[in-house]
Amino acid sequence: MTVHERGRATVGTDDAGRLPLHHNRDYAYLIAGGAVSSLGSRMSSLAFPLITLASTGSPFAVGLVAGATTMALVLVGLPAGALVDRWDRRRTMISAAALGGTAYLSVAIAAFADHITVPHLMLAAACGGVANSFYNPAEQVAVRHVVRKRDIPRAAVNNQVRSATTGLAGPPIGGLLFGIARGLPMVADAITYLVAIVCASRVRTPLPGVAVKDREALLPAIRTGLQFLFGHQLLRTMTLLSTVLNFAGTGLVVSVTITMQQRGTAPGWIGAVSSAMAVSMLLASLLAGRILAHVSVGLLMFLTPVVGAIAFAGMAFVHAPILLMVLMACATFLLAPCDAAVIAVLTAWTPPDRLGRVMSADNVLSLVLTALAPATMGFLIGAVGGEEAMVTFAVLLVLSGLLVLAFPRLMRMPAVVDPAEQAA
Repeated sequence: MTVHERGRATVGTDDAGRLPLHHNRDYAYLIAGGAVSSLGSRMSSLAFPLITLASTGSPFAVGLVAGATTMALVLVGLPAGALVDRWDRRRTMISAAALGGTAYLSVAIAAFADHITVPHLMLAAACGGVANSFYNPAEQVAVRHVVRKRDIPRAAVNNQVRSATTGLAGPPIGGLLFGIARGLPMVADAITYLVAIVCASRVRTPLPGVAVKDREALLPAIRTGLQFLFGHQLLRTMTLLSTVLNFAGTGLVVSVTITMQQRGTAPGWIGAVSSAMAVSMLLASLLAGRILAHVSVGLLMFLTPVVGAIAFAGMAFVHAPILLMVLMACATFLLAPCDAAVIAVLTAWTPPDRLGRVMSADNVLSLVLTALAPATMGFLIGAVGGEEAMVTFAVLLVLSGLLVLAFPRLMRMPAVVDPAEQAA
């Protein structure tokens, strides 16, 4: 989810020798490798449950496989961030991609041999989670090595565009390939990991980790990253508020699907509402650069939950699918620019030697709460009803937005942070 640069290694921390993004060959390789890998991950996120259900007929087995991925991301996330800060990032990306590609290729072989087992699927899914836990922060750190400080917001925006595009294209492609042959999506995902390996190997900028003599032990290193993140008032505030936003937003998206099902809405319309969200986020990602240039980080963190809450609250009382599509698009439109702004500030304000740990901590915190959102919303819907649950979560969104107003400095902060202002 971010970008970074290693501090005391041989690479300097200024912009000398770094090219603008549109002329930056190393950045092009990093963003291309990450895009292809992300597309593969989106395909496999659909293929894994389809393969599991087709092979076992057990929804419980589907939950076990999905849980293996989440568990790996949570358990490995913090150590991975600390290790990324000390290891060579190019070798880390290559090794992580090799692990993921090998795991998914083994599933493809098993599928073609009609010898799928749940333990094998769980192990492969966990390996994929481990691979992502290392690859993503290593890529983010590598990007910060090769881009100018002034280009950090643009790089963060590009990351959002990449995520939105692959999120929209990946599942349909995965479903199409699965329809041809069960193992085909996994073959495609293994190939995307191979492309990521090639792209990472083509990066020429040195991407070293911290010198051996300067390395902390693993647990103290993790603690250092957490202490920095939660000891810095602005970063702590942004992290906690964005985590609450993700939690409430995920719960509300789930609530819309459940409520539409309870109302007897046709599955096609339920899918159309989800597609409206994906299209809205893609459009917002494409416009995020202009939005970040004119709106402060704090104002985005205020408007995103407040506008979202109003739209989601409206969906509690609207039944027409077309109106639900419009409201869903409005509710989720500012998410991508807001996320890009948070990433840009976290990246610019975090010391280079701690960014891997800080971003991994931010990701793990968001992942844990977001994973709890569907269950929380499901319980609430069962207890008080769909409309009431949606309004309750909408109120939570509004509160998270209003809390931003208590931090005037955040309300004034642009996404592009001046290094001189940083030091002030």
